[in-house]
Amino acid sequence: MAWSHMGLCHKYDREEGSGMGYEVPFTIADVADLLSIQRLEGGTGDEFGVVCPFCRDTRGKCNFCIMKDGEVKNVYHCYACGAAGNMLTLYVELTGLYGANRYKDAYWQIKEKLDTGDRRIRLCRQRRAERVKKKETAREDLKADTAHMDAVYREMLSMLKLKERHRSDLRRWGLSEEEIASMVKFGYRSTDHTDSLRIARKLLAQGFCLKGIPGFFINRQGDWEAAFYPSNEGYLCPVRTVDGKITGFQIRLDRPYKKRKYAWFTSSGLEGGTSSKSPASLSGIMTGGVVRVTEGVLKAEIACQCSGQAYIGNPGVSNYKGVRQILCELKAQGLQTVWECYDMDKMLRLDCEKDYDDFCRECEWRKKAFSGFLCPRKRQKRDSIRQGCLKLYEICRELELRCCRMTWDAGDDGLWNGTYKGIDDWLTADPMNKRNLAA
Repeated sequence: MAWSHMGLCHKYDREEGSGMGYEVPFTIADVADLLSIQRLEGGTGDEFGVVCPFCRDTRGKCNFCIMKDGEVKNVYHCYACGAAGNMLTLYVELTGLYGANRYKDAYWQIKEKLDTGDRRIRLCRQRRAERVKKKETAREDLKADTAHMDAVYREMLSMLKLKERHRSDLRRWGLSEEEIASMVKFGYRSTDHTDSLRIARKLLAQGFCLKGIPGFFINRQGDWEAAFYPSNEGYLCPVRTVDGKITGFQIRLDRPYKKRKYAWFTSSGLEGGTSSKSPASLSGIMTGGVVRVTEGVLKAEIACQCSGQAYIGNPGVSNYKGVRQILCELKAQGLQTVWECYDMDKMLRLDCEKDYDDFCRECEWRKKAFSGFLCPRKRQKRDSIRQGCLKLYEICRELELRCCRMTWDAGDDGLWNGTYKGIDDWLTADPMNKRNLAA
């Protein structure tokens, strides 16, 4: 295990302005129109496929997202070539802007071009902005308060149990029966799509209001229902606040969907339902003014069970709002030091080993490769994790918290050896690792 104090600086290359922590008067759809990116048939006003401007894939692998689950995103991702980013990085990449202020320059160039555009473009922008604002307002007005959500979810959990196949999955992570029992107590239970109506009816019979509770909605027959389906079958991973209230769930899927192993228990866009908003979760109780941050709700809980230390589970390294909220609350309780424990992809070796995924066989870069070729897709993966690390360091600096980096399974050069990706993998691999961490 390698430990290093990051303080107010870090070793990662930083590109100022690439994050968008401010409100912008346009969307990624406007940027796509400016750059003449060709849209594919289908899609919605919030998400649509395009001909990838980087690899020219026309199979719908490149997706542009303005809003998802009621939250503004303005991001793109191509599952063919791995290109991904936000609307400013998209503009910078395709126009060739360079320099330390390129993202600020991109913002003002886009704004100026759109402001001086024709009437049709201005009207389309206005309608998109109104639709986004309306959805955000509706989402905030509908969502129930934390105490009520906690009460509903705890009663729902009393109707569920952890199935044996999911108990076996937790054993596979290296957890003991005692640790699994503790997780069950905290709310790790299996979903049951055959009981979705009965669960809702029983909650209503007990006097609970389900309106504004993420995961509950009114179906086409006019009945309240829990959003459990065969497609999202798995086990629930509860999201807990600093004071232990349950405000949502991730579902560890039995059958991954488009390489995604997790889905939210959400009812966004359905009658009476709302989005879970992808919140961060706190596992354990902070002691000694120290907390650790890792990627994933389940990963944080496993690390907490193995080490006895408090972990914040960030559902995605790019989702920093929930992490910031928890850090603010913990600071008021004496938090001083934050350990960044994101996956070791942040130290990923970039050498082309033809092992990234199935697309390696078709990789045009590799066909033109020379000795010592560095995989651009691995670089993009590594940089994505690092960008999340940088955001955490930035938040800690703003809150005047000491931020440190934690690494494991690294070679003499500091790069990942490729065996234990997550902090949970490393902790459960050897009992000695738990003791070393505790020390």
